[in-house]
Amino acid sequence: MFHVKICGVRLKSDIDAVRRAGADAIGLNFYPKSIRYLDPSAPSTLDLSQYAKQQGLHRVGVFVNESAANIRTIVTADLIDRVQLHGDESLADATAIAVSPLPLLRAIKLPVGALTVPVIAAAVDPWVDAGYGVLLDADGGSAHGGSGQRLDWSSIGRWSNDRRQVDWGLAGGLRPDNVAEAIRTTHAKAVDVASGVESPRGQKSARLIEQFCLAASFS
Repeated sequence: MFHVKICGVRLKSDIDAVRRAGADAIGLNFYPKSIRYLDPSAPSTLDLSQYAKQQGLHRVGVFVNESAANIRTIVTADLIDRVQLHGDESLADATAIAVSPLPLLRAIKLPVGALTVPVIAAAVDPWVDAGYGVLLDADGGSAHGGSGQRLDWSSIGRWSNDRRQVDWGLAGGLRPDNVAEAIRTTHAKAVDVASGVESPRGQKSARLIEQFCLAASFS
């Protein structure tokens, strides 16, 4: 699992900012309805992806209810190093989509507000038991990520107390001014941010990326 992922990068200057700040992963968004969408067939997308690879960044492809065939095409083109499912995909869908040796990460969208451990476990544990990495995000409805909404971190922390061995990350409403608290409270092993390092929305800010990475310490 990566430690810090800056999701929704669209420009080489974004990648330069990510590398300088010390994050180890980027998210390439292949959901057509997203403001951060990248056309996987465009030469500019391949160029961007290869530039990130040259910079030593882990490239995560973000998909929402995409077909296994299309995902495999993107994998074959060497656009990504990891598949992230961020839609309504089932475990059966994941089995069909999984492309060895690329790891698969499942974004699990939970309701905002206080949650009990059994409620979180019911949504998350089947994916963990199946061997997938998980990313806990706030349910933003049709936005499918990048909504800026946050989970109840205390609830997530109670769930994670007995699951320190689980490979998981936290997303949803993270910003430079709250990511340190989020890590302390939830015991997350990774953090994922999109809108929290943008100004205006949809445009990455090198300053905010640097501030976020400085605050997101896993030492």
